[in-house]
Amino acid sequence: MQSGKRLLSRRYCGASALLPERLNFQSALELLAALVLLLALFWSIWLFGHTQALSITFPYPLDYGEAPLVDQSLRLLAGEPLYRPTLDSEPYTISNYPPLYVVAISPFVALWGPNFWGGRLLSALSALASGVFLALIVWRLRRDALAALVSVGLFWAFPFVVHWSGLLRIDLLALALSLGGLYVLVRAPEGWGGLLIGAFLLAAAAYTRQSYALAAPFAAFIWLWAERGPRRAFTLAALVGGLGGAVFLALNTATGGGFFFNIVTANVNDFGMERLRWNLEQFWDAAPWLTLLGASMLIGLPAARVKGWSVAAPYAVGATLTALTIGKIGSNVNYLLELCAALSLLAGMAVAWSRSAQPGKATRWLILPLLLALGWQALHMAALSESDYIPRTASRWDVLEELRALDAAVARIEGRVLADEYMGILTLQERALSLQPFEVTQLAWAGVWDQTAFVEQIRNGEFAAVLIHYFPTSDVYRERWTAEMLAAVEEAYKPVAEYADTRVYRPRNAPAAPVPEMCSGTAWRIPTRADLGLRWDGVALLFFGRGNPGQVPVVAAADGWLYRAADWQGSVAVLHEDPLQSGARVWSFYDDLASADGTTSTIASEFPPGSEGVPVKQGQVLGYQGVWNGGPGSMPVWQHLRFSIVRAEPDGSFPDVLTGTALLDPAPYLGIALRDDGAYRELQPLQCGR
Repeated sequence: MQSGKRLLSRRYCGASALLPERLNFQSALELLAALVLLLALFWSIWLFGHTQALSITFPYPLDYGEAPLVDQSLRLLAGEPLYRPTLDSEPYTISNYPPLYVVAISPFVALWGPNFWGGRLLSALSALASGVFLALIVWRLRRDALAALVSVGLFWAFPFVVHWSGLLRIDLLALALSLGGLYVLVRAPEGWGGLLIGAFLLAAAAYTRQSYALAAPFAAFIWLWAERGPRRAFTLAALVGGLGGAVFLALNTATGGGFFFNIVTANVNDFGMERLRWNLEQFWDAAPWLTLLGASMLIGLPAARVKGWSVAAPYAVGATLTALTIGKIGSNVNYLLELCAALSLLAGMAVAWSRSAQPGKATRWLILPLLLALGWQALHMAALSESDYIPRTASRWDVLEELRALDAAVARIEGRVLADEYMGILTLQERALSLQPFEVTQLAWAGVWDQTAFVEQIRNGEFAAVLIHYFPTSDVYRERWTAEMLAAVEEAYKPVAEYADTRVYRPRNAPAAPVPEMCSGTAWRIPTRADLGLRWDGVALLFFGRGNPGQVPVVAAADGWLYRAADWQGSVAVLHEDPLQSGARVWSFYDDLASADGTTSTIASEFPPGSEGVPVKQGQVLGYQGVWNGGPGSMPVWQHLRFSIVRAEPDGSFPDVLTGTALLDPAPYLGIALRDDGAYRELQPLQCGR
């Protein structure tokens, strides 16, 4: 009879872990707050799944760090070494991390060829597993279903997790292995089976990413000490350390010291307090309530001797120390993933602790503000994911056609190609990477690698093309290429095209594509050369020629009458009969024909300021391309012409103000083909329409 009562009691406790025992006023409020929190978490989880779908199905790189890992997998399958002890010759690549993740994605590459979806799927599944392990740890320690749901839901709600778990990166697999090892030791701290499996998983996490050798092993050590005494804790430390040390010695010996060089020496990047401050501010902006709650629980759980404190508090300490390394140059939100897991674990423990008080007690009322605060936090993080992080993935879909064009352009290039952000296009084409620019740049700055021979290769034009990505809002390329590399590219290469903010450079001694003077079927001719391409900014065409200052002529597109206002330093306009609309008149407008400081005009001397009604013939030289770019404080650009078509006033005069309604699309007048107007930043070749 007694055993039957105990069985019923256990079943009832499991069912009542989520629902209150009696639905009084206090428990009704608690239930309402819990439902609000769960709804917020479900929205966050939906966003998590949506992002994974966007990421896994995207065919091109989503992150700079994806391509090197697939490249390493290809090398591993080909029997080539991953950890070379020097960078004396090509490839100038670094294998920054231990090999476990590369081994894990190799079956996807072996079966389906180079791809990104396999590794992204592995990362997404690892993120799911990490959340489940957090929930299992909370459930094992506290037997509170709501607390377990809070832990897993908050972890999946973190915008950093939402973003990073869709990338082919090593971090989520390392996190899943470390949390899996921690859960095994929490669940079975007494037997040898649990100890061995837990030690193996903790060591495997460290051999996925070396920084995961801190938080979870430290938490497991303290937990075992608290539960089973120091002997058990030191046995675990010996197992993890012994296994890790043996593997390290084996790999380092087999690679002739290359393993140490790649994962230790090559990872010592510059640390900046400003980067640390900025990243910590981003974390605070994303999770202020969780950060405050975590800090208070870090003190409160050990002080109150709450069951499970010896896991949650040490794990949070280790995760915080790891997160502080985010001040390294090139760091990203992946440095914060363990901290996200730690705060989610502490939040679950806080919910379980506050719910452990009997209904009616004053301390039980703490659960209401806690659940509401966590609900607001979940909504805030979901909103941040939707506004800031999911668009980072969605924006790549916006330039999918541009990336396909870049893919096709690279496929036509024979020979070795250097690239940064989109080096993954080379990997997809099964081209071995010759360079990882960010990694070797850091080594060059640290004095670990001598770049002299490589820079000379660039200067000699030994590479068939160089692809440099220019983020619109940040000069990230300056962290990926040394000043000497960039100078050599500028000296020996010319930009020939631009796709999705990636500029394609070809050797200057390579034959240039012919640039037409006039497209067939049109009445107007091309007003100047565009050897380096042209750009459509939505209102005007910028033609970029090549040559010395004052040597790239600008000519009249058609017969007409020239006008130059008295205050026009670098501009002229020519009035024409509109060839596209009978009876109408338009102006062709030639701008930026001036020096960088705006003081010297490059307009032909026969058209001084104040010229009006001067007849000109099609092809007559009006001046020469300039480098004017808007004002003395603006940076000069390549030699260029800014060309527009302007609707004439009813009396045929030039408008006083160039508004949007006054400007016409110049492409139909010249017969050239342009990409859609959303590609206004893209440098594109001058091509006649088809």
